[in-house]
Amino acid sequence: MHTPRGEAQKARVALQSIYDRYLRHICGVKYGTPSAMLLEELGLSPLRVFWWQQTLEFWNKIAASPVGSLFHTILLDNLDDAFSVGNGAKNFSGSVAACLRSVGQPMPFGGGAVPVLEVGKIIEALRQHLGGIHDYALHCPRAAPSVGVVACTYHHWFRPFSRHRRYCQLPVSGRRMQRFLQFRLGSHQLPIVLGRFAGAQHVARANRVCTHCGSVAVADELQNDF
Repeated sequence: MHTPRGEAQKARVALQSIYDRYLRHICGVKYGTPSAMLLEELGLSPLRVFWWQQTLEFWNKIAASPVGSLFHTILLDNLDDAFSVGNGAKNFSGSVAACLRSVGQPMPFGGGAVPVLEVGKIIEALRQHLGGIHDYALHCPRAAPSVGVVACTYHHWFRPFSRHRRYCQLPVSGRRMQRFLQFRLGSHQLPIVLGRFAGAQHVARANRVCTHCGSVAVADELQNDF
């Protein structure tokens, strides 16, 4: 059954939302924890990236099949239709070409054969495209604007070490692993976070001080550990 593109997009967004909510529940982090941060910490990709990687690898499998074979001929006809005079057909090849255009990659076409795509290069460009442009490097977490400060903190203090993820192999209970993830993802109970989400009792950042050491230092993740 044909699904209009608008409805398909809504379905994809809804599925990604369910996926993110499920991951937040497993990790025990706040509902507002940025999706990009959560996926980065867990070493996962957005579903859209996963779907496109599977699609492009499927494309390359057909491209590698002998010229004149059934699947190769069908995809080549599909590609011809997508690039026909006028608007072209809104088909599988057209969707792949649109994905490539969205990340500044042209669709190689010509020569009477299905082109082989640079999957790694395209997927990396798609990840950057979905991640957007951020100015985290311009701010220290302690001086960053309130909007985006959680992601800024993660980017500076935790993300540089997230690629190793050796802690995932530690023989600890699920609850202890949750506590560790909560700390890294800004879902803990330190004053820097409690004051931020205090509602009407919101506490200015400079006043979210440590209640243990008596240093009148802001009680954030860095102060807590070092």
